[in-house]
Amino acid sequence: MSDPVPGGVHVDRALAGRYRLKRLIAKGGMAEVWEALDDILGRPVAVKILHPHLDDESFRERFRREAIAAARLAHPNVVATFDTGTDGGIIFIVMELVDAPTLRQVLNEGGPMAAGRAVHIGRQVADALQYAHKAGVVHRDVKPANILVAADGRVKVADFGIAKAMVDAEPDRPHPSEALTGVGTIVGTAQYLSPEQVEGRTVDGRSDVYALGVVLYEMLCGRPPFTGDTDMVVALKHVTTAPLAPRQVRAGIPRALEDVVLRAMAKAPEARYQSAGELQTALLSVDLGAAEVTNVVAAPLAVPRTDDTPPRGVPPSFVQSERRWMVPTVAIVAVALTLGVVGVLFARSDTGHRLLDTTPPATVTSQKAIPTPTPLAFDPPPGSGVEHDELLPLLVDGDPATVWRTENYNNNRFGGLKPGVGVVLQLDGPHKLKELKVTSPSRGWSAEVLVADAPRATRDAWGGPVATKVAGADGTTTFDLAGRTGGAVLLWITDLGEGNSVVSIGELRLA
Repeated sequence: MSDPVPGGVHVDRALAGRYRLKRLIAKGGMAEVWEALDDILGRPVAVKILHPHLDDESFRERFRREAIAAARLAHPNVVATFDTGTDGGIIFIVMELVDAPTLRQVLNEGGPMAAGRAVHIGRQVADALQYAHKAGVVHRDVKPANILVAADGRVKVADFGIAKAMVDAEPDRPHPSEALTGVGTIVGTAQYLSPEQVEGRTVDGRSDVYALGVVLYEMLCGRPPFTGDTDMVVALKHVTTAPLAPRQVRAGIPRALEDVVLRAMAKAPEARYQSAGELQTALLSVDLGAAEVTNVVAAPLAVPRTDDTPPRGVPPSFVQSERRWMVPTVAIVAVALTLGVVGVLFARSDTGHRLLDTTPPATVTSQKAIPTPTPLAFDPPPGSGVEHDELLPLLVDGDPATVWRTENYNNNRFGGLKPGVGVVLQLDGPHKLKELKVTSPSRGWSAEVLVADAPRATRDAWGGPVATKVAGADGTTTFDLAGRTGGAVLLWITDLGEGNSVVSIGELRLA
């Protein structure tokens, strides 16, 4: 007799007298997925079976809820759910069988994707999520292992196993999600958790937008934005750490696509796209021909943690992608003619005569654009190391109306707790810096600006300030950086301003 599946049911024996199990497709944290045959309809299906060690009332209810939530979704980019039932204590769900690898396998085998392919996959996932959200279902575990990619480019989102059905609770009983998860419970996969999931706050469709942003980041860069030795370390980075910009990790990504990914990954839900539909529209609007060469920051690649065993013998280890450098192949040098007349400018005088203008052309001073830096909170000991990190992306989003702010202290001197707090702008490499322009609705605060080749761990390690100023009343304060060269700039706030206990900053712009 063949080996049994969970609960003692053997291969080729039909569950509920109908679904004949054939072979194991994948293993997950809550269930195993098997290829099976529907003996009544004569069609192949996928059957998900709950692990027996999870067979208590809470997990049975969550598993049953998966079937109810997923069965409500009928969309070309969503794996269809057909049936659910029990057989001798075995709880199972019957789903559409999709003959396609997961995005996890695709990335393991091929490494980072071209921008066009990433957009093609991402916009289909966004379409599926938008449909689910309108149906009142939040996925809450969007990740490469739950995205199937067919050879013809079609994409399907699978496993609404921990979806939260946003339906009204019955009057005489609490909402099932509240009864199951409670306050502070984290469900999902650490690599793709939204900050609000990590903190146990309310989850809505914008959490799926964040997770899809992380998936897009991984498709483009060949690595997730955050890694760590444990799931908890990775999860906390979603709350406390700003990711490297994709173009700093891998050259050639269109800047507009980078902007879409980073907005989707904003730590504050209100700073993200407010729906998966908005994200889909943004992806479709990206000019894929606008790739630009960008310096790449060396960063370690780590093995993504996953509880999914890829089928067809694909190893779970992460295949490190080859670093790609874009090297200009043609240098065009414009040579001015030194013999003869270079140019003749004619102007008409007030009397109508044409005059030869012999005035030398004005000298044009060009100012090199600096790629968008990565903002990092700077709160060294005795500080906590965190200072509204979820709002940091708002400092470089181009909108002065969206603000990062310090914590609220008892007085303008940080309640006597520490000498200051600040923000670091980490660049993609050394740049010659002209000025830092700070837009802030707060008045009267004082700050120093310091420059180094890379971020420093303590204030003293940064050395002396390049510039010191008190914020004026016009809302814009410009610090002269005197042409200093550096790869990191620290705005170190030393005084919150008379009568202030908090400082808000709308935008930081380097030239």
